[in-house]
Amino acid sequence: MSIILAILVLGLIITVHEFGHFIVAKIFKVPVREFSIGMGPRIVSKVINNTRYSLKAFPIGGSCALIGEDAAGSGDFSEAENVKIDENGLVDFDGVKFTKDELDQNNFAVISPVKKFLICLAGPFMNFLLAFLLAFILVSRIGFDMPIISSVSVDGAAATAEPVSLKSGDEIIELEMPGEKESVICYRDVMIFMQLNNAEITEKHYPLAITFKRNGDTIKTMVVPKYDETYNRAMIGISFGDLYQKPKGFVETCKFACKEFYFYIKTTVMSLRMLIRGKLGAKDVSGPVGTVAVMGSAISEASGISVEAILLTLIQMIVLISANLGVMNLLPIPALDGGRIVFAAIEMIMGKPINKDIEGLANTITMLLLLMFMIWIFGMDIYKLLTGTLIS
Repeated sequence: MSIILAILVLGLIITVHEFGHFIVAKIFKVPVREFSIGMGPRIVSKVINNTRYSLKAFPIGGSCALIGEDAAGSGDFSEAENVKIDENGLVDFDGVKFTKDELDQNNFAVISPVKKFLICLAGPFMNFLLAFLLAFILVSRIGFDMPIISSVSVDGAAATAEPVSLKSGDEIIELEMPGEKESVICYRDVMIFMQLNNAEITEKHYPLAITFKRNGDTIKTMVVPKYDETYNRAMIGISFGDLYQKPKGFVETCKFACKEFYFYIKTTVMSLRMLIRGKLGAKDVSGPVGTVAVMGSAISEASGISVEAILLTLIQMIVLISANLGVMNLLPIPALDGGRIVFAAIEMIMGKPINKDIEGLANTITMLLLLMFMIWIFGMDIYKLLTGTLIS
């Protein structure tokens, strides 16, 4: 049951993304051939206001088929399936009919670059909006983990920091070590920074520069973390007590929601940076199978607590994945929204359309590479699932 719920949630996030493209395309009167919830064969389908709305068999996503937009970026609407000319001279896309003038003047390939830009941006924007709204609900229920120290171990590294030792009530705002620097907005930032850099700190005895706020003043001090054999990691010697601080009123809830939303955006960007630098490898990357497995495991654990715990777990996972999907789609890679946004921006600057052969070739090559990458990720997920290493 938890796996089914996880699949439905993943499908919902993708459908919200596609709905962003759909609603802005409709505003600009770009012909939309079909808007689908799910993938695969149609279960239920109906044409309303000259767009086919479909519920499909597999709840693993959704799609928004704009006339004039395809993987190759050719803008040739005649390449769509089941296209014919009816007795009235209308171009019939399997029951969705347009005049040739409508298609020639409003299809995605010929509209202004500003409209293309906004249509492509709308998908990631909807993911960000969903993430923020659910982050608002999340922090209103459980609060936000402010990085405010509740206690300092008397024999820990923080107590002997130079020139100023840390103490209860200090709010950490930045961590820095040779080669790494991280702004801190929540306790999770501190935990992630220490985990990711544990080897360097432990083996090379790197000092840690900690910037914090105390009574309105910003102070910087140096800490040399101590290795703890029990936990097999370097430790600062601080604790944060009751981690989650409940917001007081609407304004503070919005503030905490922004911080929660920003945390997931930042961790996504940080993960990409670490992949590029080689600090993360194949074992750290997951595709749909891995995502569903992790979500299913989290839901199963929450089901042993309460219904509210299940809902809050779902919300947290949706915030994470939706923010991740929004960032990934904004990458300036052809065939992704980010690539199309770049092409639209270039068209705006140049004042004329980009050569369709060049754009089409870039989109086709990138789509093939992305497909190969997705197959590889899928294979890695299956391997980790069979070897029991998918969820650790």
